[in-house]
Amino acid sequence: MKIKFCGADKNVTGSRHLIEINNKKILLDCGLFQGGFSRLEKHKMNNKFLFDPKKIDVVILSHAHIDHAGNLPTLVKQGFKGKIYCTKPTIELLGVMLEDSAKIQAQDVDYLKKRFEAVIEPLYSKVDVVHTLKKMVGVDYGQCFEVEEGCKATFYDAGHVLGSAQTLLEIKEGNKSYKLVYTGDLGRKNMPILNDPYQILEADFLITESTYAEHIHDTFDYVFDEMKWAINDVVARGGKIIVPGFSLERTQELVYVLHKLYLDKKIPAVPIFVDSPMSTKISKVFMNNVDYYDDQSFRDFLGRARSPFAFKNLKYITSVEESKKLNYYKGSCIIISASGMCNAGRIIHHLKHNIENPKNLILIIGYMAEGTLGRRIVEQKRKVKIFGQYYNLKADVLAMNEFSAHADKLDLLANVQNMKKLKKVFIVHGEKFATSYLRDCIKNVLKFKGEVIVPELGEKIMIGS
Repeated sequence: MKIKFCGADKNVTGSRHLIEINNKKILLDCGLFQGGFSRLEKHKMNNKFLFDPKKIDVVILSHAHIDHAGNLPTLVKQGFKGKIYCTKPTIELLGVMLEDSAKIQAQDVDYLKKRFEAVIEPLYSKVDVVHTLKKMVGVDYGQCFEVEEGCKATFYDAGHVLGSAQTLLEIKEGNKSYKLVYTGDLGRKNMPILNDPYQILEADFLITESTYAEHIHDTFDYVFDEMKWAINDVVARGGKIIVPGFSLERTQELVYVLHKLYLDKKIPAVPIFVDSPMSTKISKVFMNNVDYYDDQSFRDFLGRARSPFAFKNLKYITSVEESKKLNYYKGSCIIISASGMCNAGRIIHHLKHNIENPKNLILIIGYMAEGTLGRRIVEQKRKVKIFGQYYNLKADVLAMNEFSAHADKLDLLANVQNMKKLKKVFIVHGEKFATSYLRDCIKNVLKFKGEVIVPELGEKIMIGS
């Protein structure tokens, strides 16, 4: 068995891991490279795979985030003919997210043509998205299915986003058998809406993410008090709260929290705008899949016949005209808008109009990759560039890592420690320091006797021999 690491190696985007078993090629995830690169660099990286798409037999998809699934239509466009296995909610979510991504590809190409006079085409179109969705096969958690001869797979809840899955591969090569686990993005315990991550108890090999490997998150219980304090403080001074919202999961979690605070009369009845057509559509997908929610969600809302994602002061904005009107809104309000890393979408316009007002607050509730506008705001750079023009960062900035949907250092180490019979651990989906830090912790804290590898992009490793 061979593994070739083709993305998210010492960075957090573009997840692509190629498994070769019994002369078959199985691709784990097919994400887009995002952030940290120029648009032209990203286009080139996403348009050229480190393998031949025509020779991939099957894809196994962990979840619907674009850095894990966003390049599937390019794979299909370049000749992939096989099936794409994932959970059923993931298929629904990707129906929304890939269509939106296709629009962004077209917009990026328009910019590149004007900026560089380049002869260039979008990575993919809506037609390619339709072809991709037709190849998807929905599988329930805990349902074992045959991927290829000599390889079975089972999905287990990753607790990261709706429908996210860890994958257990059971592999037979000749007279040898192996178990390989791929975490995808591993979630956290005691988060709203979703169930806790499932603990897989045994494997020979583990491919694990490491996004927050050097962090220990505050408990989510703190969110309610911190959010209450922040909102009351900003409203008292007449400011606005601008939230870069990831359309999948993070926006729904934030609305869930705001809804509870509103019902408990802990925040003033200020208008809350979700200015993202994609977030609006995804919230509907959430309501179509309430069986995937945890018990707490039922106690808080569903058991009382309430939607967690709809209440009096909340308005979903879809039209461009309504979005533009928010730029001139008088008085305090909360604006939640995509994209989460501030590298595209309506959030950039809201930042442009609000970043220089010291009464305002930019509330960060998600991970900001290197090279993104969101990262520069988190680092509180004195000036940031928006649409080619520099703006003074005068608004307050508050980063709440309690919202993180990724496992932290303790979660990641516990997942390794509780997985018996491990021989090798491969660390992916983390920036350079995070991957090295997790490697050292596994060796020195857990006293792991096996091999811990931080692969390079393009590295091919033989295992199981």
